[in-house]
Amino acid sequence: MNSVPKMPTAKNIPDLLGNIEGLKRHSFLCVFLPEPSLSQNDRKLRAWLLHTIASASRHYSKARELVELQDNSDQQRDGGAIFHILDVSEQIEGCISATFRACIAIARIKNLPEAIAFSANTQKSLESLRSIRNQFDHMHTQITSGETGNGPISITFGDEGRSIQFRKIKMDTVGLQNLIDGAYTVVASLYPNFDKNSPKEAGGRDYKIFCVSGCLS
Repeated sequence: MNSVPKMPTAKNIPDLLGNIEGLKRHSFLCVFLPEPSLSQNDRKLRAWLLHTIASASRHYSKARELVELQDNSDQQRDGGAIFHILDVSEQIEGCISATFRACIAIARIKNLPEAIAFSANTQKSLESLRSIRNQFDHMHTQITSGETGNGPISITFGDEGRSIQFRKIKMDTVGLQNLIDGAYTVVASLYPNFDKNSPKEAGGRDYKIFCVSGCLS
């Protein structure tokens, strides 16, 4: 008899470490300063990578936030059962897609030591991510021909949040976290005046932009 799978819990989903929101603010300030050492193509690549990994980070963080809200929900206090967990798959799917695009692009950068080291150190996690992403991209043909087999038809957390699962394919959640944080480190290295180890900053539309010596020097 199969046991009922337990819902994910936030303690099994590691938080991201990179200060991606701080890097986005820094990049905004750099728009106003001349960078003669960078070609137009280099600027475009840097901006695209930052946008893509920021999207991956926000999807991941939102998925974790929804799980945390589910952990802390109280039917009596909230006036009935609230299932934040139902919106998690949408966030994971967006995260998988953006993370894969960023990682594949980084793997094609051959003149940056940080990119080369990232690709070498995350090869196993990237292959797991590729398997999930490829299966998910073909779901439209599988579902119409009845070839889905067992397993979830959307990308979900499994093993109480320790893994990410789609159909029969799994990868460790910490593997996805390492890919996102590793990609952040690569992108941050493209902004030499930014401290990649700076504390995490909150996101949102109401940015307070300050002129700091790191970018305006």
